[in-house]
Amino acid sequence: MSDLVITSMQETWLWIGTAGMALGAILILVLGRGLGKHSHHAVTSFFVCAIAACFYLLMAQGQGDVIITAKDVVLTPEGLAVDVESRLVYFARYLDWVVTTPLLLIGLLGVGLAAVKSAGEDVRQRTGLVAGVIGADILMIVTGLFGALSLDSTHKYVWFIVSCVFFLAVLFVVWGPIRTSAKAQGGGIAALYDKLLFILTGLWFVYPVLWLLGTEGTETISLNTEVAVFAVIDLLAKVGFGVVLVTGVKGLMSGGSADAETGRAAVTD
Repeated sequence: MSDLVITSMQETWLWIGTAGMALGAILILVLGRGLGKHSHHAVTSFFVCAIAACFYLLMAQGQGDVIITAKDVVLTPEGLAVDVESRLVYFARYLDWVVTTPLLLIGLLGVGLAAVKSAGEDVRQRTGLVAGVIGADILMIVTGLFGALSLDSTHKYVWFIVSCVFFLAVLFVVWGPIRTSAKAQGGGIAALYDKLLFILTGLWFVYPVLWLLGTEGTETISLNTEVAVFAVIDLLAKVGFGVVLVTGVKGLMSGGSADAETGRAAVTD
């Protein structure tokens, strides 16, 4: 029953998440000054943190959660018996992720994909890669939410497996064709892309593990621990990634090499 109530510890971590995301958004704007035509990297990273700050504020104020309940009524020799199962779900975190994770991927793809200045096969191929990775990412989050809202164990783990399949599809694209494109552009861009890719992949692997161990999965850890770990990982995956992206692009620009062209956006060329 304790996991059906938002505790003071959860509130504390949700407020830490709110403040951390808000300060991270400001930091990224400051670091992004002077990027010029490459400022879209800072803008995208700013909105990742700003959107996350709003959803953390929603949860901190007790507006971003819902209690889901399932009732089973059985007839016994003593009469009717009712078995009630309930769980508190922070649905707002999924609304956050369905918006912010595509923006994070756009930041990664903006580094990895080469600019295409004329229509043709290259444009269609790049459009397909972007659409594929963003579509798989959105379905990864949405099916994870379906699992979180499922009290039936079979349904829950079916949706978890489906979500993991879409996660693997995202990894296939960013580690495969997009990484190949980054390597073809030169050492500086390839190094920055790999750094961002390792950060994002390493942190994103924590999410399904935490989901599985948390109250939405096997309930091995408490909701207090789950909220705290999610807050830390979210801050690293959003603020940390944004800082590395913006400072990395700035470093390539100041180097005066052709690698400075890494600032182009994969979805706008």
